[in-house]
Amino acid sequence: MKDPFHGIWTIDTAESFVWDDEFKTHVPDEVGEEVITLRIDDGVQDYEVLYGDQPKIRIGYTAPYDGTEWVPYAVREIISTGADPKAELEGFKRRIKASGGERERRFEVGKAYGLVRLVYVDDLTHYRVSRNPIDGKAQHIMLRRMAEDGESYVARVFDVNGIVHRIRKFVRAD
Repeated sequence: MKDPFHGIWTIDTAESFVWDDEFKTHVPDEVGEEVITLRIDDGVQDYEVLYGDQPKIRIGYTAPYDGTEWVPYAVREIISTGADPKAELEGFKRRIKASGGERERRFEVGKAYGLVRLVYVDDLTHYRVSRNPIDGKAQHIMLRRMAEDGESYVARVFDVNGIVHRIRKFVRAD
């Protein structure tokens, strides 16, 4: 049986939100575009995301469900469209609330964005646990829960304080 997460998924921005620390509430997620390709074969998940619109960032990993090793979630490519790629990247990080403090994220080609492990719960549910590649401290836990019809799923990202930092809905594109 094919894993129900296997396929290509696009973000539904109308139903995706990010926590705003200043206002203490969820606000619309300004990620722009997000296209995820998940290939699952024999309990191993190959994940690649094309993340954002200005710039577009390609990030990915290959990890087994319930593996014991931390796997690099690596930045593979940054596609910039502006005259100042560094400023474009910093602007993107601010828009997605990933700039500064414990939410700070590094986007450097060839470097790990995080280290991850996957936990398989059932056909419709799994978790991705992430830790900081520099200091080894916890980054977040993401719950992916597939809709019963298999046509969409919601990813909820919990930060180290238990706050649901991101809520993103993805719809099947293939």
